[in-house]
Amino acid sequence: MPAAWRLLADGASSAAWNMSLDEALLECAGAAPATLRLYRWSGPAASLGYRQKPPDWLGRAAALGVAVVRRCSGGGTVLHVGDLTYSVTLPSGTAGIPGDLEGSYAWIRSRLVEGLRDAGLAVEPSRARPGAERSAICFAAPTGTEIDLRDLKLVGSAQRRTAWGLLQHGSIRLGGDAAWYQTLLGSDPPAPAFDAPVEVAAVERGIVRAFEAALGTCVAPRALLSFERERAEWREARRNAACLALPSLSRSGANADTLP
Repeated sequence: MPAAWRLLADGASSAAWNMSLDEALLECAGAAPATLRLYRWSGPAASLGYRQKPPDWLGRAAALGVAVVRRCSGGGTVLHVGDLTYSVTLPSGTAGIPGDLEGSYAWIRSRLVEGLRDAGLAVEPSRARPGAERSAICFAAPTGTEIDLRDLKLVGSAQRRTAWGLLQHGSIRLGGDAAWYQTLLGSDPPAPAFDAPVEVAAVERGIVRAFEAALGTCVAPRALLSFERERAEWREARRNAACLALPSLSRSGANADTLP
């Protein structure tokens, strides 16, 4: 039987902790189990892609009480207000998962589609819109690799790979963020409409069941390992001190294999 995956169902945490923990999980991949993490945000937040320049609305974000963090993955700005965020962290060579970028991305997307359908959402893989990959706002348009609900982008994702593992994380836009997009960014990316209020717990259950069915093993709640928590706390402290700077990723804190 394939090795069990770990489930981290974290609830709501600060922006700095959420991104620091995702990075720590990737940094420690290989010394920890394959992990599906489902989490939310304790207050309104915006995450910037790894290579995004500091935007001109940072002062407005501070005035509005919107925390701004930088992801270790690429893509455009995502507002985290009312969304459910997922991350999948895998050591290289994880059984049953394609080893290449496109294959692993598609495999994870398929599990999310199945899980969202299980929760009652009639989602489909997205169709690309010309120029969407150049948008500074993640949800402005689908790139063709995401998930749509009635032709509007519901899930935006990005992946970061190292020699020892990968992290894919993304936002499932469940509502309540339109006014924040307009106030903070001066933009209102079209939001999918739901037939009924979405139960976040049902979405979480559906995603977990989809992973378990595809893997043929359980995805069971387990705690962080001590060295993962230590790395996440170190990253959180560095992030809080350095604002939008991002500590480089290395294998379990070693100096070798540091990414640029």
